[in-house]
Amino acid sequence: MAVIRSSYAPGGGTRPPKVFGRDDLRERLRVSIERLRIGRPVKSLVIVGLRGVGKTVLLSQMLRDAESLGVHTVYVEAPEGRSLPSLLAPQLRTALLCMSTVQEAKDSANRALRALSGFAKSLKVTYQDIEVSSDFEPEAGLADNGDLVGDLSTLLTQVGEAVRHARTALVIFIDDLQYVVEPELVALIIALHRVSQLGLPIAIVGAGLPQLRRRVGSAKSYAERLFDYPEISLHQPLKAK
Repeated sequence: MAVIRSSYAPGGGTRPPKVFGRDDLRERLRVSIERLRIGRPVKSLVIVGLRGVGKTVLLSQMLRDAESLGVHTVYVEAPEGRSLPSLLAPQLRTALLCMSTVQEAKDSANRALRALSGFAKSLKVTYQDIEVSSDFEPEAGLADNGDLVGDLSTLLTQVGEAVRHARTALVIFIDDLQYVVEPELVALIIALHRVSQLGLPIAIVGAGLPQLRRRVGSAKSYAERLFDYPEISLHQPLKAK
């Protein structure tokens, strides 16, 4: 079991002068990315801890680590009052536009962009904060039913196909995951489950308060097969679970 420890309490994502005990999690992400690239299954991570223990600092470092490995990343912070679809849509658009420049992935990335257009358009009534520009017309029947659970699963499946054709991986980083409301959290878990079933190279690294472990676990019974919950602390070393 890995021991994860910090010696400093940063504020609001401020990087501390020195952070201890994080190398194991960073290495874990590196191994997961390499497994995703070759089509092997991985568990996503939900890093939990009290406020001020350095979760945002660690998440930002892991983002830099992933980018240094040449994979695509999405980073969102989930503040109170914003919907998860509104946060993810523009970031996914950016990643897909980048993938569309890869010849082998162009067709699948463009289809995913059409799915994203349908997703945003159909959910605009429910989630009025969705704002995503697109030059791609929606494809009828593709992530456009107006049902978040089904549409997000379809969208992430299409994104995953583009990632696979680009021979890379996509890691979605979500900070302050505790602010994602229950229906949106359930939809995210179901979408990740579908992506995992299909062996598509997408993983999530989230961070939030300790109650996230209970919330994620109770949202869907199979969530325990999708996530590990390493816990970080200021003083008392806690074992990663």
